[in-house]
Amino acid sequence: MPSLPPMNLRVTTALVLSGGGARAAYQVGVLKAITALRRQHGGGHGEHANPFDVIVGTSAGAINGAALACHADHYDAGVDQLAEVWSQFSAEQVYRSDALGVARSGARWLSMMSLG
Repeated sequence: MPSLPPMNLRVTTALVLSGGGARAAYQVGVLKAITALRRQHGGGHGEHANPFDVIVGTSAGAINGAALACHADHYDAGVDQLAEVWSQFSAEQVYRSDALGVARSGARWLSMMSLG
């Protein structure tokens, strides 16, 4: 039977943010939900403190993580700023959605599928 960790052991909470371009905008929705839950349940370390000891990310997730780290002393403000930034993006700023860009992506995908 596994033993319990010592009582003086400090738990480290990490936030891992994946990449994926526009998918990083979805992360902001999750971060806003975490903020709302903290407000409902008392906040933890401090009213505005960052609830994460470690923040890591890759690609667009690293950009979100860096923005949160810039507001390490006021997590809610960091999330609010991220939400503001992502709400100003349009599809054309994140990926090519014009006819030529879509045709190129389709041709590239088709060649990869046919050639392996």
